[in-house]
Amino acid sequence: MPGTSQVPSVSTLQPPHDEGAHQGGHPAKDHYRVVVLGAARVGKTAIVHQFLYDEFPVDYFATVEEFHTGEYEVNGASLTLDIVDTSGSYPFPAMRLLAISTADAFILVYAIDDPESFEEARRIRDQIVELEVGQGTRGRGRQQVRLAHRHAPREA
Repeated sequence: MPGTSQVPSVSTLQPPHDEGAHQGGHPAKDHYRVVVLGAARVGKTAIVHQFLYDEFPVDYFATVEEFHTGEYEVNGASLTLDIVDTSGSYPFPAMRLLAISTADAFILVYAIDDPESFEEARRIRDQIVELEVGQGTRGRGRQQVRLAHRHAPREA
């Protein structure tokens, strides 16, 4: 769960389908899968742990694939986030394709001091766009791909 000073910003998420406000007398529960992708050793696991557990892992251990779940209440509605922390080395390309094909949202991570990791993030983004837009809506009634940018100066 995010630390007390952190509030997850999920107000821009759109449900994959309209379930209405209530089902069977229970509040509607939205469920999203967020996949964290990037090169090895760029801080993907650290970001996930900071968001979910308000902690920073000091020791580095290579991630194969880790699955985390967080439950939140946003504007009175329940929200479940499944967060998939992927491997940066991708020894099995099918794992990356599966992660992309089952995701509702993506977080692409790169190291600001490693230009190659930025290029890897670009390659992953291109692969996501190709798979998401190229295959249409994947049966979920959506095709929109949103790109969010956060600026980092090229020189410090």
